Amino acid sequence: MKYRFEDLKYTPTDFVSLKNEVSDLTERAKAAASSEALDDVLKTYDSSFGDVGYNYTLAYIRSSLDSSDEYWQNALQKEGKGIAMLDTSELLKTILDNEFYPALAKKYGPALSDKLQKSIATGSKAQKERAEEENLVTQYQREKAMVRVMYKGEMRSEGEISPLLNDPDRNIRVESKKALLDAFLEKKETLGNMLEKLVVLRDKIAKENGFANYLEYMNVNYSRLGYGEKEMDAFVEDVKKYVVPISSEITEETRKRLNLEEMTSLDMGLMFPDGNAKPAGGSEVLKEAALKMYGDLSPEMKEFFSGMLESGSIDVDFSPNKVSGMGFCTDLKKGMYPFVFGNLDGTEWDVAVFTHEVGHAWQGYIADKNLELTILKEMPLDAVEIPSKTMELFSYPYAEEFFGKDGDKFRFSHFREAVKEIVSYTAVHKLNTWIYTHVGATFDEINTKWREIQEEFYPGISDGEVDEENKKGASLLRNMGVFMFPRYLISYALSEMCAIDLFMVYLKDKNKALESYNALCALGGSKSYPEILAAAGLEPSYKEGRVKEVMEKVKEYLKEN
Repeated sequence: MKYRFEDLKYTPTDFVSLKNEVSDLTERAKAAASSEALDDVLKTYDSSFGDVGYNYTLAYIRSSLDSSDEYWQNALQKEGKGIAMLDTSELLKTILDNEFYPALAKKYGPALSDKLQKSIATGSKAQKERAEEENLVTQYQREKAMVRVMYKGEMRSEGEISPLLNDPDRNIRVESKKALLDAFLEKKETLGNMLEKLVVLRDKIAKENGFANYLEYMNVNYSRLGYGEKEMDAFVEDVKKYVVPISSEITEETRKRLNLEEMTSLDMGLMFPDGNAKPAGGSEVLKEAALKMYGDLSPEMKEFFSGMLESGSIDVDFSPNKVSGMGFCTDLKKGMYPFVFGNLDGTEWDVAVFTHEVGHAWQGYIADKNLELTILKEMPLDAVEIPSKTMELFSYPYAEEFFGKDGDKFRFSHFREAVKEIVSYTAVHKLNTWIYTHVGATFDEINTKWREIQEEFYPGISDGEVDEENKKGASLLRNMGVFMFPRYLISYALSEMCAIDLFMVYLKDKNKALESYNALCALGGSKSYPEILAAAGLEPSYKEGRVKEVMEKVKEYLKEN
């Protein structure tokens, strides 16, 4: 499909008409006297909600490209509220209860039933609260994007400050971090109240839908079928036992390399005394390097990435009005390319975020080509990050294209940061577990618990010169994983483990690794989480012994690299 993203038209969803359509489809499902008639209802539902998803996604992308644009902020809120308020549970129940449904289950596989039942279980009640949650999350993203930091007599965005946080000059690191945290503390009352409201809302949403708590609700919402809190808790303990010691060793080696007496949170992002790897250029250099990479990986990947560029489906240029510290890939559906969003700040993470999001885009692209129903294209959440995390690691042979002389620096630091990320994601998951089992806790109480958890996962690491700011909750106010993506970040940790496994295959047999990778990507959400992993020769990271096994491979790699 030939198009330019900038030319795409937005038409606000008519939710009154959509509600009437849902009612009509429900009656058609009741009257369906053949599997073909019922399949037609399912396909119409799937197509209509693909259109709704397009409208919401287009508004989300354009509101993210400029958080100061009132039109797109309002459009996003209206689309999000309309979706949250729409109840499709009767329609989906009618489809499932129809005598001809087994024929559809046979045609599309058992994942279809799981998807429909999940929608009923998590979305049939508390629509008002879900709409309010959507609104608060949108407000938080906008507030974060519009934070302005006074530094050296000049107002800067968070994205403009970010490169200074890992400057080789420690005084710059301290001064810039203090200025950034102070800017967030100015918004503490607003943002802190948002978090408190979000927790209460989310708890109410879960309970009104019949769940004991938000943990159970989100496990179902994230398609954690056949596993849940017991397995997540076991994984957290394994990370503490097997990953935290390696992360601590990496930190200690870094301390020595930086010639510091002690390592603080201010120093954790710097790997080399003369500074971290820097990309060889801006977005055009990045895109050109990626085109060479994907051209080498496969003709199909080159064709896909060329189409992304030609359609203008990548916007990673820096803007002070974009949220900092976040990239995303989202699917417009309707036969279009996925869209990749970033906010380049001149650091090594420009490349990691870029390849990460293009990994998402590739997965969405081939799943779209492979699967008929939109509802089956979205992977279970614990599998979603495998394509993206793996693509980051697959970029290592091409690091010189992205970084020039700093290619070795990137490979060295990125792998070590990947190990450390497993720890950080798991720590946030543990905090979110505490939050939603202590509903009603104040922001300051949540922050106190957060500091306790950080001591547990980062033994011996203090906040140094910004300890007072963080006692007040400054770093927590910046934490998008707590505000925007509750109970999701553990998926990154689970996925990083699988990505490392695929990377180890890649080092020995590139074609075999790519074959496994593409098999996983093409399945989308048409299979269960364990089945999707099995297609790539992987096992769930929460399985007993898996963390230890992967970390043994990590230790061997670190010795040689």
